[in-house]
Amino acid sequence: MPPQRAPQSPFPRHRSKRIACRQCRQSKLRCEVSTGGAIPCSRCRRLGYECRLDVAYQRVNGRERLEELEKEVQHLRSSVSTHPPAAAPQSLQGILLTPSESYHADASSIIVQEPSGSRVDLVASQMPPLPVEPTTPVHSLPSQQPSQPSPLLTDTTSPTSSRSLEFVHLHGFQVNALFNIFFTHYHPYVPLLDPTISPNQYYARSAVLFWSIILLASRRYTEEPGLFVSLTAPVKKLIWDTIANPPHTWHVVQAIILVCLWPFPTSSLSSDITSILLSTAQTISLRIGLHRPEAIQDFSRTKRRLMPDEMAEVARTWATCYITAQTIVTIDGQVWVSSDWMIDRLCDRDSTMIPTSLKHQLLISRFSARVGQFMSSHSQGPTDLPRPGEFISLLALLEREYTELASTLTSYISDENKVLLNGTGLQLYVFYLLEESDSDTRKRGLLRAYSMSISTITIINQLEALTDAMAYGPVSYFRIISIAAMFILKLSYSNLGPYLDLETGKRSFNSAIALTRRISIEDNDLPGRMSKILTQLWSAQVIHRGQRDKPPGLRLKTRLAASLVHDSMWMWREQFGGQPRSGTNTPLASRGYLADNRAMEQRGGLSARGTGSAGQEAATNFPVGMEGAYSDGLTLEDVVDAELLALLPFSLDGEIFTAPGGC
Repeated sequence: MPPQRAPQSPFPRHRSKRIACRQCRQSKLRCEVSTGGAIPCSRCRRLGYECRLDVAYQRVNGRERLEELEKEVQHLRSSVSTHPPAAAPQSLQGILLTPSESYHADASSIIVQEPSGSRVDLVASQMPPLPVEPTTPVHSLPSQQPSQPSPLLTDTTSPTSSRSLEFVHLHGFQVNALFNIFFTHYHPYVPLLDPTISPNQYYARSAVLFWSIILLASRRYTEEPGLFVSLTAPVKKLIWDTIANPPHTWHVVQAIILVCLWPFPTSSLSSDITSILLSTAQTISLRIGLHRPEAIQDFSRTKRRLMPDEMAEVARTWATCYITAQTIVTIDGQVWVSSDWMIDRLCDRDSTMIPTSLKHQLLISRFSARVGQFMSSHSQGPTDLPRPGEFISLLALLEREYTELASTLTSYISDENKVLLNGTGLQLYVFYLLEESDSDTRKRGLLRAYSMSISTITIINQLEALTDAMAYGPVSYFRIISIAAMFILKLSYSNLGPYLDLETGKRSFNSAIALTRRISIEDNDLPGRMSKILTQLWSAQVIHRGQRDKPPGLRLKTRLAASLVHDSMWMWREQFGGQPRSGTNTPLASRGYLADNRAMEQRGGLSARGTGSAGQEAATNFPVGMEGAYSDGLTLEDVVDAELLALLPFSLDGEIFTAPGGC
């Protein structure tokens, strides 16, 4: 009889739990110890790790651990920067710092020459401040840690942390000083951000927004004049890297808007990246649903509803993006969408979602967009302008709307926004120059443009005297001054001259040159070059006595409201840059340039056909136009009146001065 088997348990027999060593468990790899292998395992022997078993061991999330370490490092840096520095031994300073490096170890110095994290950088950041000469600049801030927290920063629970971007290092009190500069001088022009949020909170929200604020504040930072130059390339790289790595937040849009309103300095319109950045900001805004804040979850992978303060921030961001877009496309002579549902809502219904000054700018920008779209919706040719017979009637309609807008805002609009309102009016009046008739209606419209140009420059002069608007105002101020000055120039030397107050116009033109020079923040940037170009254009009109027997007009008609500025730029290139327009005769000044250049070649001087870019630069910078006048026996005083001569930003040497290159 076969033996009976024991009854099988309904429950399966418990299998022994396999336990890997600590290192293999952390890496989630198969370990031979779990199968009865020897200790240490082959992986730990190969890598030199300590191999041991720990039943209670739990894996550590690497990302969370890195975040904890980063917070700990930031806390330690903050403690070091806010702790009173102890006197370092002189011998240590002599060993670690060379004489040239000891200057950069000053606590007021921001630019660290050694790579971040090196021993010299670490010790230099802890060195006591060296005595500095007391200075009293007009807008400087004390280079010492403030004893009281800034009223703009409400997060007093923790000190402001030190920050580093590539080779630039900022102490906490320097960050506070720069944030105060931004919210005191720059932010009032475009109230986009919340001044009650601390720098630490801004950095936690978005590093690119934090450094964009620092960059703008450093434009006029007298305590460290080289900071802006040192920050420009790293911040630009940070912006492009952020754009290239989605997903994005609306804080990235805010950062791009700021650097578009106060753009990176450049010496040429063709190298300006503002319009590219702005297009990116618009795309990001639409992709994340800033134009539909109440349905923002429709543009996200997760459901969410905005809190009231978030709704207000999104409304400010989208409104400012629209204002900035309209400003830049008008400067480039392009067309932006006239309006959308959210913009109309902020303009006409929800008056409490955005600040009053921002709403006024939004109303002005919406009208400017309407002008561009209204005047460009005609496919009659490459200019997309109306037929000659339709021009006056369309302009009369738009001018009536502009008058109604101005009368609505004039009683309570700020002077800063009144400049923007006048700038939009001047852009409207440019279309009178695009009309080819010489009707009385056109003449009256251009006379109003001349009067508005003088009024606009007067307002800006008053603002500059009170608030240093040229030092801190956005790029729109520079463009408005340019168009006002070119209107005065164009109309003064035309058949409308007898109807104009030419002396007042000349004084306003001189003021425009001085104001443009004050906007400049870097040698040979666009505002600096524009001041030279305006001076030379006026001088050229003095030489040739303009065209006072002909009605004012433009040859370039494809840039809408920007046609006046770009037409004037082409006039300057022809007369001073040796670039005659294709299909036109060489102007008198250009012929003088060519003759003088050939004479220089015969004398062994530089030639435009010389060695590559050097020869081209010599040709561009040669004193053309004026030199042709000298060959007729004229002196510089005969060509340029005394007021303009005092404003010349060139270095004079005998009869030769250096003019700027092409723009």
